[in-house]
Amino acid sequence: MPTPTTSASTDLASSFVSVPLRARYFQASAFFPLPVVLLATRGPEGEPNLAPYSLCFPVLSDEHHRLRLVITTASKTAANLERTGRVSLNFLEDRPECFEVCRALSAKVSTAEKMTKNPFALLESALEPGLDGTAAPPMVAEAEQVFECKLVTVERVEQSEERRFLLEVERVALKPRWAEVLERGGRGPRLAVGYGFRHAGGTWLSRPAVNVSGPRLRPRFDVEVEQSADAVDAAFRAALERPGCPVAGKVRRRLFQINPLPAELSTWSPSLELRIEASENGGAIVRGRIGPQPHVWTTFAGIHMLLVMLGIAGLMGGISLGLVHGTYWPMWIPVGTVFLNAFVAGAAFIGQGLGAEQTHRLRSFVDDVLEA
Repeated sequence: MPTPTTSASTDLASSFVSVPLRARYFQASAFFPLPVVLLATRGPEGEPNLAPYSLCFPVLSDEHHRLRLVITTASKTAANLERTGRVSLNFLEDRPECFEVCRALSAKVSTAEKMTKNPFALLESALEPGLDGTAAPPMVAEAEQVFECKLVTVERVEQSEERRFLLEVERVALKPRWAEVLERGGRGPRLAVGYGFRHAGGTWLSRPAVNVSGPRLRPRFDVEVEQSADAVDAAFRAALERPGCPVAGKVRRRLFQINPLPAELSTWSPSLELRIEASENGGAIVRGRIGPQPHVWTTFAGIHMLLVMLGIAGLMGGISLGLVHGTYWPMWIPVGTVFLNAFVAGAAFIGQGLGAEQTHRLRSFVDDVLEA
């Protein structure tokens, strides 16, 4: 970390630019991190309703466990919460597909139409029914953590389109691995965070949508950006040369080989291969492929090839012995090689899991460079 310094020659005007203070200044005039949560409520007939929100804030108190939630007055979520007195806050993982679902669930359409776009599984709550007798709101099974809350008070602000709900957190539910991390210490989940309205009314999502193929041993992804291929190439080169870069990389023309830092490399460490291509509209397409380190991949490929050759030899030997001597015992060799190949493939997928944190770091590096 650089040593803080002060200088009379520092030019404030060249260091910062003043931005107009607009309505919702923390979203429209700045980048203020807020959680992106799916609020689950129940409609008049008990039907589940999911909607993404960000304006939820903890209320510090020694006697209560409370949250302040701000919701648009005209929304179905506000009406459902005020009628039933119950809501669950579902915290999702920071993945592009989760943001795309949130985008779809934010549409101003009927609950029935909106919920047809919900891919998440819903779990029934064990808490008591709401004020109107409907069951407690469901929990999203794919969420990393869930806050189940009941309504304490609601504040209606004059000449405002919002309602401010004070909630009491009745139950916090965590995935088992995160509950263990919370008790023993360690790196927690990467939760979805929003940063306001991009491009004056554009998406409020924190990460770009990326198409990723999978599951496979060497998954691929494509990201299309507006900048030229030369500009994207220069951005990645500059990021890799910057002091404190969280990854290491080698560059050959427009082909980047990005790896974890040398001190963090292990047998299961991933390697990210990036290729930058010019698109037809003048922008660029960043094509990525994540796989094992080259020497590890060569070893796996060699083992697979050896097992295939052994299986073929066993098959041919079994046929020959069967025709000449009437015995087919070598035919068991191909069967064994099939199971061994499956074992090797399973070990590779286990390795992917062991290197998942480093894989996420490599992908985050790509996202950060493209967003900058």
